[in-house]
Amino acid sequence: MDLLTFAIPFFLIAILMELALDRWKGWGLYRLNDVIGNLSTGILNRIIGLTYKSLFLIIYIPLFTLLQPYYQLVGFNWSIDNGWHIALAVLAYDFCYYWKHRICHEVNIFWAEHLVHHQSEDYNLSTALRQSSGGVQLDWIFYLPLLLIGLPAEIVIVAGAIDLIYQFWVHTQKIPKIRWLEWFVVTPSNHRVHHAQNSVYVDKNYGGILIIWDRLFGTYQQELEAEPCLYGVRKPLNTFDPVAANLQHLKRMAIDAWHTKNWWDKFTLWFRPTGYRPADVEKSIPVDSTNLENFQRFNPEISPGVRYYALAQHLCYSATTLTLLWFNSVLSFWQLMGTVIALVICLAINGRILDGHPISRQLEALRLVALFAAIPLLNNTYVPLFISYLIFSSLVWLWLAIQRKEDRVTFVSD
Repeated sequence: MDLLTFAIPFFLIAILMELALDRWKGWGLYRLNDVIGNLSTGILNRIIGLTYKSLFLIIYIPLFTLLQPYYQLVGFNWSIDNGWHIALAVLAYDFCYYWKHRICHEVNIFWAEHLVHHQSEDYNLSTALRQSSGGVQLDWIFYLPLLLIGLPAEIVIVAGAIDLIYQFWVHTQKIPKIRWLEWFVVTPSNHRVHHAQNSVYVDKNYGGILIIWDRLFGTYQQELEAEPCLYGVRKPLNTFDPVAANLQHLKRMAIDAWHTKNWWDKFTLWFRPTGYRPADVEKSIPVDSTNLENFQRFNPEISPGVRYYALAQHLCYSATTLTLLWFNSVLSFWQLMGTVIALVICLAINGRILDGHPISRQLEALRLVALFAAIPLLNNTYVPLFISYLIFSSLVWLWLAIQRKEDRVTFVSD
């Protein structure tokens, strides 16, 4: 099992602890719909990753093999069992991560993937698990320089996992500035700046573990007491559907490329600075930006029963995901793909339920019918549990459909 999968239960425990403190202290940092939206994108990231081979490994390993004569000549001999080697690898990885992270904010096609992590309009530990599904797969480019120092792929993977695991704890609002640490490592304070959409904070503090890269390359910004952070992205997502979250910027660029009459823009807008839109499309299909002077978070008003139904479904999907991550190796390709596709559809529909979208009523009913139809495909061991889940869910959803009035969409002002 990889380090990230092993760390997931500890992440969830930490989130539950912060959530409990949030409710006890009345901080107001957590909203149920936002947390489920965050965790749903995290689930999507992990399960989609089971269905394809990393492009990084496909390219990195052959190049590493090709460079063996160079490594023998220079004397590179890294060992995954040597703690100092791992520490140096993490340092090298973090340097590459800084530049990858910076380019992700500065170029349209890279922002399309990284954007997912910034869409949440809240900031708490669950935000750390809000990750893209990696569909574009361009990140590997930034780690090729590690070949120059002879880092084996397995050590790069371990270094990357350590870098990402470290970043979990900095996604909180309740830890203030930590004096001298602010000069050297990424802290909750300087990472809050990174997630803020205030003009003074945008495109700052890219470091993963070390903040010294930002200080060296001119992208550091401290958190200002007079400028509270407003979280989210300038073009708000306004849905808790994790599939839509992953497609948000790609969809917008594709629409722009289709409608612009400038052929040069059709092919180059993908690689232009983030947010670039052809002038003719900007005029004919304007896209509203967040009003920072009157910032309001997307917060659909739905009945408590529907909210708790969505929470119960999410817990079922989370349990299925953890089981899949632990035991995917015993499944056939088609069993794995079928389970992943079913989970993706379930997560998307659950997001629409949290949106209060009218069509979610029909979509959820169709989902339950489809799952009933899939019962013959299941292993007999799980059929009784699965049928119990479907009967209970169907009865509750039917009751909610009868009781529910029209949902309304409102916003939460800061």
